[in-house]
Amino acid sequence: MAKKKKYKNTDLPVVMDYGIGCISVYDPIAMMPYSDPPITEQTRFKKLGKEMKAEFKWLAASLTMEYWNENRQIPFGEEMSKLRTRLLRMFAEEYSILLKDDTELKNYLLTLVISTINKQLKSEKEKQT
Repeated sequence: MAKKKKYKNTDLPVVMDYGIGCISVYDPIAMMPYSDPPITEQTRFKKLGKEMKAEFKWLAASLTMEYWNENRQIPFGEEMSKLRTRLLRMFAEEYSILLKDDTELKNYLLTLVISTINKQLKSEKEKQT
């Protein structure tokens, strides 16, 4: 009768010390020098919940006011594109939701920027009188 071979349990992670502490070879996240917040799949703006839409609107309004206070002009063209990219990055970092940069979002953001600046101009006019 032949002897049965005994196999070692190879499911255990290999731990190596590279001078920065013990790191598991099978855990690539542990090997990264920093860990980004996990970002979920891309979603469309219209599929966001009511609270997330309100947070997006608040973030967009605050970025618009920041741009307005620096330049005193409405962002258009390349400046609007930079503002939108910055807004999407900040929203992804803050809430771990990556929004698709589609035409609906562009139109909503353009309308929001114009209405925010109009409200600011109206309040400035009221302060002067």
